[in-house]
Amino acid sequence: MKTLFFIFFCIATYSISNAQTTDLIGSWEIIEFAINSNENSDIRTEDQLKKDNSVWNLFFMDQGKFKQTSNMSGTGTIDSQEGTWKTLEDELTLELQMNGQKFNLNYTFLLTENILILNRSNPMGTMKIVSKFKKQ
Repeated sequence: MKTLFFIFFCIATYSISNAQTTDLIGSWEIIEFAINSNENSDIRTEDQLKKDNSVWNLFFMDQGKFKQTSNMSGTGTIDSQEGTWKTLEDELTLELQMNGQKFNLNYTFLLTENILILNRSNPMGTMKIVSKFKKQ
């Protein structure tokens, strides 16, 4: 009986994880951006982002390919990075190529209908970034 339950659990976990991975494929546009630190919180809504001409688009493609374009780095230009993506349960890892170097960005994620929520904290846990995207 325990073996049967374990097999069922593995199949259900794989099915849910696989469905989330399939649902990520496509184009996503930023609709909310929040930075939360110890005592401060700065939330930029979709209207504010549009007013500021802020761009952050994510492109999840088949076979783990990924691209993002954004002007939110503070340079005033639209930057683009390509790389790969993978998920494990509620964790999303982006491996990006930038200035000839590879680096990983690790997020926890939540996918509900056409909204993708990405959470990322700094190593000390003193700052958290929450970004919401809408599927295009």
